[in-house]
Amino acid sequence: MPAVEVVDVSKRYGDVVALDGVILSVEEGEVFGLLGPNGAGKTTLMEIVAGLRTPDSGKVLVLGHDAAKEPEEIRRLVGFNPQETLLYDDLTGYENLEFVASLFSMSREEFKEKLKELTELLGLEELLKRRAGKLSGGQRRRLSLAASLLHTPSVIILDEPTVGLDPDARRDFWGFIERLRGEGRTLLISTHYMEEADELCDRVAIMDSGRVVTVGPPDELKAKYGGLSKVVVRVRMRQLGRALEVLKPFSPQPAPEGLEIATEDPQSLVPDVVSTLQSAGIHPESVEMRLPTLEDVFLNLTGKRLVEVVE
Repeated sequence: MPAVEVVDVSKRYGDVVALDGVILSVEEGEVFGLLGPNGAGKTTLMEIVAGLRTPDSGKVLVLGHDAAKEPEEIRRLVGFNPQETLLYDDLTGYENLEFVASLFSMSREEFKEKLKELTELLGLEELLKRRAGKLSGGQRRRLSLAASLLHTPSVIILDEPTVGLDPDARRDFWGFIERLRGEGRTLLISTHYMEEADELCDRVAIMDSGRVVTVGPPDELKAKYGGLSKVVVRVRMRQLGRALEVLKPFSPQPAPEGLEIATEDPQSLVPDVVSTLQSAGIHPESVEMRLPTLEDVFLNLTGKRLVEVVE
């Protein structure tokens, strides 16, 4: 039985189609990513899985339970961590978690035992004593994640969990996800950070305009849809025209990162490119190999750049 099964789900808000016939299956114990720009339908889909919204058509099953028809069971099975941290700023971290425990009718003993476990997992000790309104973005994320894990859910849903975090805090959060994976939890994560999806997810569904474009392991998607590797050459601006001319046999293309040369064998091409430039008196600032990314997959499948859409 899949942990989450999405069967032909559609949802509209007036004239806006948020989801259009989405079909997905998430296996138990896997980290499954929804990758796409804002407005792709990721949040709406997650809220339907969590039982917070009802689809116009189709259905969602969580461990065999209908998300729309069995809300209490879904509430027990699912831990949902939304984009906006749902914390009371005037309460301490401890008081926030104590309140969440009361919503699940946890006994004092159950709460203390789980709190000890989560404090060790997420490094909450200092956060428990401070008011939530005084915490940094990364600290609030950790506290919010603890709240979603307090009742030991089988399926954990994280909607854009690292938005607004600095790179160090984002890496720390990735470490927490890896620990949950190690416990055998099922995680459904939405993100528009391709590196995050690549790093964390066993499989990824690429979403655009309310539809699932493709599903698969990141490496398989890159191999199938990522296109050729690239050699990226950076030269000084005053030498750019000359570099384009001498590299013409390699068919370079101007790009924001520099001059890009598509190739099936970047490792063999780099020495030839460097030699050609140096023979013309051009000393490149850098020459890098760039393998296909999930950004390339998104571009090749949708005709749009993921980063540009997000911004």
